[in-house]
Parts: sequence; C-alpha cells; structure tokens
Amino acid sequence: MIVDTTEIGTSMWTKPMPLIARLSFEERSVVVSEAATPGMCRRGILFVSEGRSDLAQRRVEAVARRHPELAVVELRTGDPLGTAMSIHNALNSISLVDAIIDVTAFRREELLMLLQVLRGVDSSKRRNCRLVYVAAGKMADPLSGKVTQCRSVVGYAGEIWPRRPTTLVVLMGFEIPRARAIIEAYEPRYLVLGRGRKSESISDELSEKNDAFFKELASNYANIEHTFEFSARNPLLVADELEAAIPSEVQSNVVVAPLHTKLSTIGVGLFAQRKTDVQVCYAEVGAYNEETYSTVGAKTYILSLTELFNQRR
Repeated sequence: MIVDTTEIGTSMWTKPMPLIARLSFEERSVVVSEAATPGMCRRGILFVSEGRSDLAQRRVEAVARRHPELAVVELRTGDPLGTAMSIHNALNSISLVDAIIDVTAFRREELLMLLQVLRGVDSSKRRNCRLVYVAAGKMADPLSGKVTQCRSVVGYAGEIWPRRPTTLVVLMGFEIPRARAIIEAYEPRYLVLGRGRKSESISDELSEKNDAFFKELASNYANIEHTFEFSARNPLLVADELEAAIPSEVQSNVVVAPLHTKLSTIGVGLFAQRKTDVQVCYAEVGAYNEETYSTVGAKTYILSLTELFNQRR
C-alpha cells in the first residue's frame, strides 16, 4: 500500500501499537514516530547508533520525549555480530503483534539482519506486523565518504567455494564509489549489473539519477556478463527478478550487493532466504553527508510482513 506521507497519522496510527524504528540524522527517520500522537506507541524499540552525531541525538531526544514508553537500544555499527545480536534480543523482548516497523533509516546491513530475525519469529507472534518506508525526495551527491570495509552480512554468508569463480550481482544505487569498492574487493570473474526500472521507481528524478550512475559504472568494466532491471519499490518483484537474472545452473560463488532503495534491499534479503547458497555483502563507509543526505518524499510504502514471508519459494 502507498499513502501520502502527510497522511501517515490518519491512515496508519488508528490505535495504540508497538513501534520499532531506527533513528538517525535523517529527518525521514522520525516521520513515522512523529505522526503518532502521544500514547499511540504502546511499547517498542528505538534503535540508535552508539557514538551518534549531535543531530542524531537531538532527533532521539525528541522522539523519546514524545513516546517515553519506547526503549532505546544502541547499535555499534562497526560490530556486525554485536549488532545482529542486539536486534535479535530487542525484537524478542516485546510483542510484535500489530507492530509497525519503520525501516526507513536502517542501514542496509541492519535491515537484512532485521529481516532474518523477523523470519525466525513464530508467525503467531508477529501477526499483522507491517513494515513502513518513507521515500526520499531529493538525495545528496555524494551521500557518504570512503568505504572502510566490505563484508558479508551476518545471516547471509552463503556457500563460498575457494576453487569456484565469483559472480557478483550489483543492484546499482546512487553511490558509484561504493559499487566500485565492492567490485574491487570481490574481483569477480563475472559481473552482473542491475538498474532500477523506471516504471517501478520511487520518482522520475531518482530514476534518472540512478540511470546515469548505472551507465557510468557499466562503462568502466569489461567483464559484465549481462544487465537486468529491477523494481525500486516492490520487494517480492525484486526477489523474482534476481532469480531470473541469475541462472540456477551457474557454477560459481554468487554474491549480491544491494545498493539501491531499502525496499529493493528487502527484496534481496527475500531472495537470499530462498537461495541460501547466495551471499549478500555490505560496504561500510566512514561518514555520511548528514546535513543534506535526503529530504522527506511525498510517498510512504506500507508492506505486510505476512505477505512478504508467504512468498513463493
């Protein structure tokens, strides 16, 4: 379901519900929580970064004042195992029935961990759970600083055979340096590049920006096996598109790098949960362009977790 961002309060916060959210320096990270009147967040979790910036701290304080029943859980972004455990422990400490999970500001690595934890929760304990994503309006260039490390995501290590070549599948987003760092780190024999399909884009402006970055990246590599298009906003469609783009009989280590929207990243997670031999990777960066990273978009996407997990396998 897609709603106008300005109508989140009336269309979604119709009764008291648990809220799970990731707060950051982004204005988008507080849109869902601020749309709820005091008392509407029955219980829940606010995930925040340890050592966060002053801007992020101000957002945390504002939401905590508005919704004092929400517990604050700090994540050490440079410690993936610790982050995965913190997400697991936090989500298993509360009821997820009727919960709203705001995925807008989760880093892609954290979002994939979150999806894996939710998969392991009994369906009766996450009944009527919804994922919410506030789309971006404009995005900065550059979005982030230098890549400090490339690694597999906890829970998505796949099956890597030393004697097999690597097929790297990159879902191109808005950061060419991040894509290049992953390609250089994995040194794939076969490179498969995906670009966001215009008809399934969040906006025409972001689609044009993605297309330009895709063309620039594609012009730099001679080992591109093929290209494909994917949805920027439909996770189930992304999972199917990846399955079609990667031949089932391929005799290589398959690594997928999600670099586009958080919604398409969820699709990568769903695909990797189908294909457990596939590895999903993440490129950590040292800093973000906080002041102008993104603006709040006009549309907000609401997804049923049950529908996502009842996908064809």
